[in-house]
Amino acid sequence: MAYKRQIDRLPIIPADAQEFNVTCHYCIVGCGYKAYTWPMNKQGGPAPDQNKFGVDLAQQQGTETEAWYAPSMYNVVRQNGRDVHLVVKPDVNCVVNSGLGSIRGARMAENRPSKVTGTQAQRLSDPLVWRNGVWQPTSWDDALDLVARVTAKVVTQGSEDDLVVSMFDHGGSAGGYENTWATGKLYFQSMKVRNARIHNRPAYNSEVHSSRDMGVDELNYAYEDYELTDTIFMVGANSMETQTNLYLNHMVKGLQNGARMIVVDPRRTLTIASSEQFAGPGNVLHLAIKEGTDMALFNALLTHIVDQGWVDAEFIANSTFQGGEAVAQDEAHPAGLGSLDYAMQTCRTSLDQAAEICGVSADDIRKAAEWIAQPKDDGSRRKCVTACITSGPATTTRPRSTPPSSSGCTSGGPTW
Repeated sequence: MAYKRQIDRLPIIPADAQEFNVTCHYCIVGCGYKAYTWPMNKQGGPAPDQNKFGVDLAQQQGTETEAWYAPSMYNVVRQNGRDVHLVVKPDVNCVVNSGLGSIRGARMAENRPSKVTGTQAQRLSDPLVWRNGVWQPTSWDDALDLVARVTAKVVTQGSEDDLVVSMFDHGGSAGGYENTWATGKLYFQSMKVRNARIHNRPAYNSEVHSSRDMGVDELNYAYEDYELTDTIFMVGANSMETQTNLYLNHMVKGLQNGARMIVVDPRRTLTIASSEQFAGPGNVLHLAIKEGTDMALFNALLTHIVDQGWVDAEFIANSTFQGGEAVAQDEAHPAGLGSLDYAMQTCRTSLDQAAEICGVSADDIRKAAEWIAQPKDDGSRRKCVTACITSGPATTTRPRSTPPSSSGCTSGGPTW
């Protein structure tokens, strides 16, 4: 921010500053932060008993010292009717981020409204439209009219399938999907938009592909699983860039412990390049499929895994529907739901079929299935964590009608 670019000194947090536990509200990772406030006419000192860190600040600190915060973590805000210093910095004792701060979370203090430092001026009061090379304020009527006319033009010149919308959907304390419920109803129900880029999937939204229908609740595993797994199966996510703390603090540990990674993404992302550095190129498989062909890939993986017998037959027999079709395909259900045998009748896709549809080799699809589910040499089951569109730039396809070759059935891999 402009008002902080020349800062060369920040106040020391006094030992008796108020301390609060804070969770970053920008995504579903849940990184822990500490917030400190204290009066404007007071600050701490370099002696250990004079500062909140309890260290001798007269000495040079280490490169990863806790006794430090950046200008972006500082502000002056109103608290109980008076101006106070505010620092919001990563919590080194939080197991989620272990002191790491994202580019958004590390600016939570800076983004608080403040008439003293000028952050209040950054808050939008009107819609902005890009005209004549600059962002210009406009009325709501003008903004809505512009969106409506552009949308209608796209549909009339092409089709409804040419519409791609982008909307935020923050988890944590920012409201979750309820905050954009009206937007979701407009796009998915009224406009029948099939392609959406949504920031997150904190709960019951379009990015959770039939998981509840399969009896699997969302976000149903711990971050520690990334450290203990044999395989990380990532679909449409770019966690190194979009959930950096989760990637660095948990996924990287898994890669360093010997885990392999499969990334399904039309693009070569920073996550792929970074994972190759940690795990070695031979342990990272990039399935650069054609856009919109992910269901064909999933069905081929499911088909190969089932045909090879790499399934938990006892669990399937005891815990899943066994009577063929449970829910028939209709207007409310784009694909029928039922037993594993029923799914194999409608979802069966060979490796060669998927290779032709997806634009990747059958050998790579076979390798992905092996990394996901092939038992180890000692006969024990392979552990696989499935990370589907955890955050950031990703596209989810919502088919209105589902041909047999790209059914709505998804395997997701044997998540443990």
